[in-house]
Amino acid sequence: MKVIHIMLVLVLYIYSISCHTQTAVQSTTTNRESVDSRGNLILLGKSTKERLQQEPFSSWFNKNYQDYEIDSATAEKLKTKLKNKRFVIFMGTWCGDSRQEVPKIYRLLEYCAVPTSNIQLVNLDIHDSVYKQSPTHEEKGLDIHRVPDLLIYENKTEIGRIVEKPVNSWERDLLAIVEGEKYQHNYPVVAHFQKLFQSVSVDKIEKHIAKIADSLKLHITKNEGLQSYGTILLADGQHAKALIILRLNTLLYPASANGFAALGDAYIKTAERSKAKENYDQALRIQPTHEKAAMMLTQLMK
Repeated sequence: MKVIHIMLVLVLYIYSISCHTQTAVQSTTTNRESVDSRGNLILLGKSTKERLQQEPFSSWFNKNYQDYEIDSATAEKLKTKLKNKRFVIFMGTWCGDSRQEVPKIYRLLEYCAVPTSNIQLVNLDIHDSVYKQSPTHEEKGLDIHRVPDLLIYENKTEIGRIVEKPVNSWERDLLAIVEGEKYQHNYPVVAHFQKLFQSVSVDKIEKHIAKIADSLKLHITKNEGLQSYGTILLADGQHAKALIILRLNTLLYPASANGFAALGDAYIKTAERSKAKENYDQALRIQPTHEKAAMMLTQLMK
């Protein structure tokens, strides 16, 4: 989807807004360990590259680090432009994309002589109740809905981010950001709502949500990650924003049982039991075997 399409859709209903500039919070504990539901070791919170180079993570980190071929021509242009930049990498050791891409990020930043002190690595959890959260919540307020997520800072201000994977390449995407070019990561709908929430009231967005959804349907060609974003907002306590995003998700993807179940979860959080039931019912109409929706309906009937 072209960025211009999304901008035109939103401009029809809501005025332009300013850029997101929040910075990350520092944590004090490094390389905290836990296990996932299968007993696999995972890292949580502020971590180090050196820990990723050790078992059980070294099997994927070291290989992907060594195998990455740097675009040296573009990387040479980056070297002087990264001197005063700071980087925060959010990832999950449980995440396939993180395993593939984070070693490449480190290889490139080190090639460009970025000091280790200017790179912060934060590992997020996989468990449902703390999904994509760090124990010390470095992610809070930063709308980290996909991992890996590379945030680039200058003078404590975020100047851009590369979400999940680069659009072109790590070298070219990073160069575009630091040179101030117009750059849009892989989830443009989420990106524009992130900006929208900065200066437009939830009520105003809510008023136009159906029309925005109808217009976006004309341009969406892939999953825009709205359910993940809404779930992150919900976990962060931003319930009104979460409801808007999860409602939009069901309007754009009306055949998704998971989408309606996620909206039902949001209504549980806001104590709107009747609306929660409606959405769990819809999830079961779409997918009669949907375990989460069936379980939640049983609880609501008690």
